[in-house]
Amino acid sequence: ILTTIHNKLVNTHTEDLKHWWKIFHAAKENWTVTSENWEGTSWGYFTGDDDAMKIMAGRIVEQMESLEVKNLLWPE
Repeated sequence: ILTTIHNKLVNTHTEDLKHWWKIFHAAKENWTVTSENWEGTSWGYFTGDDDAMKIMAGRIVEQMESLEVKNLLWPE
C-alpha cells in the first residue's frame, strides 16, 4: 500500500499518524510513504483546478508504478 499524508499531520499533528501505522501493523500490511509527492491534500480539487488535480494524481500514480505498488490509500 502506498499512502499519502495531509501536510498538517507531518508538520504539526505527528501524533495523529500513529493510529494509521498501528492499523497497518495490526492488518499485517506492507505499506510505504514516498519521500517525494507524499502530500495527500489535492489543492487542485479544493480550488477547482482540474489540470492541477490531474498533475498531482499523475505524480502519485508515477510513484506507485516506480515502487510497483498495487494499492493506494489517499485518505484526504
